[in-house]
Amino acid sequence: MNMKIKMTLLLTAAALLMGGCGKSTVSESTADTAAAEVTAADLLGGIEDEKLDGIIMSGDEKFDKNAGKFFSVESADILDGGILYNTEGGYADEISAIKFADGIDGQKILKDRLESRTSTFRDYRPEELDKLEKAKVLKIGGFDVLIISDRADEFEKALGKKL
Repeated sequence: MNMKIKMTLLLTAAALLMGGCGKSTVSESTADTAAAEVTAADLLGGIEDEKLDGIIMSGDEKFDKNAGKFFSVESADILDGGILYNTEGGYADEISAIKFADGIDGQKILKDRLESRTSTFRDYRPEELDKLEKAKVLKIGGFDVLIISDRADEFEKALGKKL
């Protein structure tokens, strides 16, 4: 009888653990689906900074025309994306959120973009180098993100909350 009780308790515990795993998988799946539904416009919308006064989004002629120049890929390799930037070009500030097609190394592309921006500003406006050195290249949801700003930590948190 004692062995029967132990077996019943063991099976009950296993069932409870398996039931908990199922719940976790479902909520993770739901979170992944919610993140997949967030667009670049959703992600970048509401971010305000005087040095980020311009925005272009994939699908805009200007964005699609310059995708190769900015990211070294064809516009067809960008599934969704947007760039917040300084329209006068006097500041290095930029937030790029790009969802690349499968097989594209978005992190490398954005690191190369950061390197290019650093090279440009090294001679043009060296006072911008500090923020370029503290820039962030990260993954948020399905987007590869580059944040160049004195407020990079704040913007990273704001973007993360949208997913």
